[in-house]
Formats: sequence, structure tokens, C-alpha cells
Amino acid sequence: MAILGRTFSRSEAKITSPLRIGPVLLAVGAVIAVVGVLQLMQTSRATTASFKIEQLSQQKLELETSVSQLEVDVAGLSSLARIQQEAKRLGLGPPVAREVVEVGVPGPSGDSAQLPARSLQHEGPDTKAGEQKSPWWDDLLKHLPFR
Repeated sequence: MAILGRTFSRSEAKITSPLRIGPVLLAVGAVIAVVGVLQLMQTSRATTASFKIEQLSQQKLELETSVSQLEVDVAGLSSLARIQQEAKRLGLGPPVAREVVEVGVPGPSGDSAQLPARSLQHEGPDTKAGEQKSPWWDDLLKHLPFR
């Protein structure tokens, strides 16, 4: 019986053999390595994006400064005193005499698209010569109570 007891214990020992730790540790190590690489890639992308945002902010600040400088230049160049000074430097001055010529002949008939609109006199049934018609909103405002 002693022999049977030993064989029984051996077979029992084989059934309850300890779990192999090598493949489990290898799988856990692989998961940890993959998670580490993913975190490294995410951190790298975040750092790159932050650097790009900082560059764009700096570029925006430089452009705003440039726009402000250009606004100052435009204000300085459009001043009346500077324009008068430049006109004197170029030898320009106010006109000596002004001549007005009135033409008593009506404008060309037919194709009036060749003439600018300001040179054509529009006299409709609502307007008289030399009188301009008021805009449509003035007629509307006359009917409102707060006027």
C-alpha cells in the first residue's frame, strides 16, 4: 500500500502543478511596454502641439504689432499738413482760375451707358428740375409716431 500511496501523491502533484509564471510575466511586460509607448507618443504629440501654439501666438503678436505700426504710418501720411507740405514740394497749389462751361444742348439720345450717371440729368414725373427726391426711408419715418 505504500507504493499506491506514493503513486497517488505523484499523480495528484502533477494535476495541481504550479502555474507557469514565465508566459504570464511576458504578457504583462508586453502590455506595460505598449502602454508606455502609447503614453510616450501622446506626450510627444502634446509637446509638439504646445510648441506650435506658442510659435503661432508669437507670430500673431508680431503681426498685430506690424498692423499697429502700419496704422500709425497711414495716420501720419494722411494728415492734412503732410499733404500740403508734399504738394508744395511738388510745386502744386490751388487753382488760379476756375472756368465753368454750360452746354445748352440736350445729351445724346439712345445709348446713355457711355456717359457717367452723374452727368445725366434724371427728371422723372416725381422730381422737378434741380430738386432731388427724398429717400424711401424718409417717407416711412414720417408715418412713425416718434417723429
